[in-house]
Amino acid sequence: MVELPSLRSELAQARERARQIRQEFRRDLKKPDWAVVRLEIVRPLVEVRQQIAEELARREPSNQLVPIDRDPVPGRFADQVRRYYEELGRAR
Repeated sequence: MVELPSLRSELAQARERARQIRQEFRRDLKKPDWAVVRLEIVRPLVEVRQQIAEELARREPSNQLVPIDRDPVPGRFADQVRRYYEELGRAR
């Protein structure tokens, strides 16, 4: 699913290392060294996730309006909220 070859290879390397650690555990019942897991599996995955997030942010238009509050206004306050925003609009 990842288009960029460099990110794809980093993910493949992390997946391969995880497979090797799993095999060692099953074969020798040797618990993994968690420092190695963090260094060779988790860290590359986090870095790739950050790079993908940056790439997505770069591809999306930056001037989109995003609603700040997504919760619906209770019915009994709808009229007061509407008047509040009308007053804010007139103040400009």
